[in-house]
Amino acid sequence: MFTPKEIDFLKKELNFSVSQVQEKLDEPDIEGAKRYQLEEKLITMVSVVNKLERARPEKDLRNKSVRVLIVDDVDSMRKVHRHYMLSCGFRHIDMAEDGLRAYSLMRKAIAENKPYNLVISDWEMPKVSGLELLRKVRTDKELWKTPFFLITSLGDKAHILQGINTGATGYMVKPINQKIVNQKFKDYLDC
Repeated sequence: MFTPKEIDFLKKELNFSVSQVQEKLDEPDIEGAKRYQLEEKLITMVSVVNKLERARPEKDLRNKSVRVLIVDDVDSMRKVHRHYMLSCGFRHIDMAEDGLRAYSLMRKAIAENKPYNLVISDWEMPKVSGLELLRKVRTDKELWKTPFFLITSLGDKAHILQGINTGATGYMVKPINQKIVNQKFKDYLDC
């Protein structure tokens, strides 16, 4: 395992590299395969940074008001997930019915300087899937560090790896229950 000093060093170096790749993606001549290659590199770096954040958080989220965004196209599932999160101790929970609405809410929250500290999204949704939303978040200059958990019925190894390789902080296979929620989010609150 890394020492705290090593973790801090790695985070600093990776954050710098992320910034460089983000700037490169802003260049107008970066298209097609080159753009895709840079986005894949960015997503991998972001995934490593997020793992390092969990190994040594810069700040204790339990001491502040954690803002959660739940994304699911099924209203009853949004309500169930909201209930689990409330029971775990989260108080500031917003919900979105699809990835488009979620991304809009995330951009608005950043603009208002009240970013979400945690996003929990269903994978399989119309318009913009949870995986597409995750990719969009991981390549966004202001949102890329947001912890992002996928919930899905796709529990085979290939799908789990796809989610993690796209930069998911965590992954939950349906059906989920209060015990699973408490275990997954204990680092964010005292569940």
